[in-house]
Amino acid sequence: MSDHSLASDLSSVQTAEGLAGCIRSLLSRHGNLSLRELESWGIAYNRPMPRTSLGEARSGARPPSRQLLLNLLAACEVHDDREVSAWLDALDRIHKSKSIQTRQRRLGDLTQPVSANRFFAEQDDLIEISHLIQQAQDEVWLWGTTLSMHIPYLDIYLGQALARDVRVKVLLINPGGAAMSMLAFRAGPAWGRQTLEERLAINLGLLDRRLAQGDGLEVRLVDYLPPYTLYAYDPGLDDGSMELRLGSVGGRHELRPTFRLIRQRDGEWFDYFYEQFTTVWNAAEPYRHGQAPDIPTA
Repeated sequence: MSDHSLASDLSSVQTAEGLAGCIRSLLSRHGNLSLRELESWGIAYNRPMPRTSLGEARSGARPPSRQLLLNLLAACEVHDDREVSAWLDALDRIHKSKSIQTRQRRLGDLTQPVSANRFFAEQDDLIEISHLIQQAQDEVWLWGTTLSMHIPYLDIYLGQALARDVRVKVLLINPGGAAMSMLAFRAGPAWGRQTLEERLAINLGLLDRRLAQGDGLEVRLVDYLPPYTLYAYDPGLDDGSMELRLGSVGGRHELRPTFRLIRQRDGEWFDYFYEQFTTVWNAAEPYRHGQAPDIPTA
């Protein structure tokens, strides 16, 4: 299909299905890259493209977000401003129609605001997390500060996942950076910086042994204090899920507002947190086998 005929098709697009046909034509002109190849390219170039969201856009099940479409166009080397505008104009027409329908449906459904008690849980369940890791088929993400209580408990389950060829990404803070000072302030005097550094050193030592298990585990460190802890299970797949625990100043570590996202139910918000993880992951420094710091001593 020529560029001119594709632009002509885009000018008449009014639905997700119509845009999907143009996306399939675009992909066919660029070697019919697989969803996994596009997702991997997106992670490498900091242009996140969850494969399930791409699959939905390609099939017409759900239109892509503006950023997902821009990322896809970049992957397919569509850089001309007029071509990009034609794609974005088509997407805007779809989203305007979808937004009107969504508002009408929500106004009909809502009778009163949803209580926070129905949205947040107080505790994360390590047993449940271990079960979800055991059920993962493709990938597991763990993002936190030191994950002090989690990595020692989950170590055996992460090893089992790696043995099943499940990829595991772990993102933690840099031991010697400003984020550690901020964490010490947030954790309060009951912890202290030295204790936090000890926990991080111990956990990096555990992960260091798992790095020798093969190429399935990646660990990265970043000098950034995340506002939440994130666990993701098969985030690129249709049945992917995430759990997020908000950070808090002082207080009991195990009692923090926690909520669950499911891709099939929370598509746009799921993609938002997927992109947040990917953005920080690409800004972080890879941790190499043998780099575990010494455990601090008083």
